[in-house]
Amino acid sequence: MSFELIRMQPHPNRESEDEVMVLIKKETKKAKGDANMTLFRVQVHLLDIVKKKADGFQVIKFPTKPKFDVLANHEDQTISFTLGELGELLPVELRGGGIGSLIISELIKWATSHVSDYRVKPIKVYPPPDEGGESIQRNKAFLTNVGFQLHEEGGSGLFGVSDNVKSLKTHANTQKLERVDLPTWLSDVAVVRAGLGNQMEEEITNARFYKEQLQREKDSNKGKLSFWAGLLLGLALATVSCVLISAM
Repeated sequence: MSFELIRMQPHPNRESEDEVMVLIKKETKKAKGDANMTLFRVQVHLLDIVKKKADGFQVIKFPTKPKFDVLANHEDQTISFTLGELGELLPVELRGGGIGSLIISELIKWATSHVSDYRVKPIKVYPPPDEGGESIQRNKAFLTNVGFQLHEEGGSGLFGVSDNVKSLKTHANTQKLERVDLPTWLSDVAVVRAGLGNQMEEEITNARFYKEQLQREKDSNKGKLSFWAGLLLGLALATVSCVLISAM
């Protein structure tokens, strides 16, 4: 298992104007229930974005963790790519930066290194329901760039076909991607977190101070109100007493 941290620069295809940090997890394991199959998986984790605002901080979370697999069947010497619905599996924050081509290139590199003579099962391409034809065109270009031949099969959809692994090639469009040293980044985050912790502690202390000050003012005001209430009550009683005495 290995990890890689990628910084994606802002891109006009994405709604977010911020940099996006992406943690890529790569692992190889035996397929569940079948010792004669090997699974190589790339999983993408989008890290939360913390935006500083005038009134504090805003945390933007990305719940999706898309997975991309290549499964090698050692019995019949075939491999199958599970890319899902190519556009749909990529959240909008990941589009337009080259992450898609980087991921499939990782799958192809693994297959080339371990099972280069295996046949490749066709990949079916679906358009995301909200994008239609534009997505199909994008996915056609995507699969063609990595060496798949495309076939339309009537109402069955679009298929990417390759004779074997050797026919595939890596295609990394990574101009907008920057690899980040993970230990250094974690160290920097720890420093920032400590700074934020100190800032928050200071803000909490200030809040407590203001709260205590307000409480003291409130108590003081209560005392003043009690004094004036007692004085007014005394004056009222004195007035009533005077009225009663004069009436006798």
